[in-house]
Amino acid sequence: MIPSFTSMEVNEMEKTVITTSPADCPENCGIIARVKNGRVIKLEGNPEHGYTKGFLCRKGYRYLNRVYSSKRVLFPQKKVKSGWKRISWDEALDTIAEKIKFFQETYGNGSIMHFQGASSWGATKQLVKRFFNLLGGVTTIKGSLCSGSARAAQEADMGARLGNDPESILNSKVVIIWGRDPAKTSIHLLPLLKGAQEQGARLILIDPIRTKTASICDEHIAPRPGSDGFLALGIAKELLEMGLVDADFIENHTAGYDTYLEILNSFSMEKIVEKCDVEPPVIKKLAHTYGGQKPCSILLGWGINKWEHSPEMIRLIDALGALTGNIGIAGGGVNHGFQTGRHFDPQVLAPEAVKYRREIAEPLFGQGIIESKNPPIKMIWINGINPVVSCPNSNKVIEALKGLDFVVVVDHFMTDTADFAHVFLPTTTFLEEEDIVVSWGHNWIGPVNKAIEPLGESRSDLQIVQELSKRLGLEKKMEGTPREWLKRIFQPMEKAGLSVERVMQSPVRCPIAPMVAFEDKKFLTPSGKFEFLKELYKERENEFPFHLLTPLSSTWLLSLILEEEHPDIPQAFINPNVARQKGIPDKSRVLLKSISGELIAEARVSDIAREDTIVISHGTWIKKGGGVNQLTQDLISSSGNMAGFYSTTVSIQALPSA
Repeated sequence: MIPSFTSMEVNEMEKTVITTSPADCPENCGIIARVKNGRVIKLEGNPEHGYTKGFLCRKGYRYLNRVYSSKRVLFPQKKVKSGWKRISWDEALDTIAEKIKFFQETYGNGSIMHFQGASSWGATKQLVKRFFNLLGGVTTIKGSLCSGSARAAQEADMGARLGNDPESILNSKVVIIWGRDPAKTSIHLLPLLKGAQEQGARLILIDPIRTKTASICDEHIAPRPGSDGFLALGIAKELLEMGLVDADFIENHTAGYDTYLEILNSFSMEKIVEKCDVEPPVIKKLAHTYGGQKPCSILLGWGINKWEHSPEMIRLIDALGALTGNIGIAGGGVNHGFQTGRHFDPQVLAPEAVKYRREIAEPLFGQGIIESKNPPIKMIWINGINPVVSCPNSNKVIEALKGLDFVVVVDHFMTDTADFAHVFLPTTTFLEEEDIVVSWGHNWIGPVNKAIEPLGESRSDLQIVQELSKRLGLEKKMEGTPREWLKRIFQPMEKAGLSVERVMQSPVRCPIAPMVAFEDKKFLTPSGKFEFLKELYKERENEFPFHLLTPLSSTWLLSLILEEEHPDIPQAFINPNVARQKGIPDKSRVLLKSISGELIAEARVSDIAREDTIVISHGTWIKKGGGVNQLTQDLISSSGNMAGFYSTTVSIQALPSA
């Protein structure tokens, strides 16, 4: 058992430090860093973490490759005609301060933009937003590249995106894993899923891709991509036909049921089958399993979140939980994520200082900059994200960045986005910082204790904006150590009885997180009830014959990929029948085209893909021959300002062999 304190001496030269991965990942693993002579020599799982329980994924174990990479940038840089030139922090910050003053005075605050991503969920990262608010407000980002549709959908249905604790799965008789691949992206769910299975639960995967998770499930159903809402309607029809609905829950705890029935009755089962490409006996069996073996849990993933019509699809799936009374019970729920902001004091962001407000939807980042007027955007500060790779329509993002007068990028590496910066600021990794992580994938709060001193001249995001604030008259409003800021940020948590000092010792379960969401059947909606969908979406016309699905990689996280980890060429998985029809041999080069752009890839002939689907992992860089978002259109969801990556369709053709 690991002692519950931040570090301990193993011998004179070695110590262990208890920390947590703040990565944009649902796991946020508890980590033990072993440090010798000021260098981290090994990362291990922390067995005291109640969810991740002592093991990491391959990305976690290999994180030291990022920390100590020879390609990591450790000193401030500025762009000159011949390339990059190392400069001092004083020169970098003086230049940036002068630019901020110039653009404020010449064009107004709106000419400055701040784009902060979520590559780190460390709480102190939010203080960069405080800095820009203290400037009086600038153009900022709204929406999401990850979970905006699910949040919007479940807020409409239940008032909040709030799921049962993952441990609740052990009470389930059936678990439907819908558009999620925990074998790749949530490996700490696997022991819980297998535990439920050993107790007799049935695991069903619904995913158009035959993922690694299919191998642990009792059944895999592969609907047409983007048709999940119609599959949910088909299940609902069968539930009603078989009398497997919870009349008491519907009568006493829902609103809008009659309108929902009108939507349901407007489609025949024949039409539903045509839309979702799942045979009637499969739908009937699925409905009988879900409605007849309560409690049943639905685990929603991120793939289902990436369509223009994702909010409606998710709401139709949520409706299945309401129809069967599977919401508010142990082993049930329609579960996607958890609220991270419930412990934060929002006043820390200094909202009272904001005089200017303008937001650009994250999925429309490139377009928003190009079309900005009154004032046009002239300068941008980018931290915690690589938008050239991560945002849809990479080519438009590049066009937007090229058109700006001044770009600041804060990162560890010279990414595709950093290539367009005028000043590059090197930031620290979590092993060089003190922070706290509140996970959006489970209910445990983790400490980030500093394991080593910052490498080179890298500085934390907090230290960077604190130093910049001194040049802009904001020093007093930004001063404070990380621990002092954590005390301010987490005042609500401390009022709930959990101190920052206690969290910094070892991971702690959130003191106010329920094991069962909405157990009292009191929803946070205007009616206080579960609210059914009132209107169905209009389907999009496909421009090309193949759906493009871009799931996460098992090797790297999002765009956090080292240059040496890049494949020689992106791999495009295509169905064997498509390969035969188009004369595409395995491992041959192919050209994919969309409305937004084109990409050369290596064809991998595999039955993981349906005949109407092409699968390419997200995250590789354009300058390394990748960049699948050169193909994706900058589309936005019907609510939640979420990127509609998967609403892009493509063509594919063989290229002559080299």
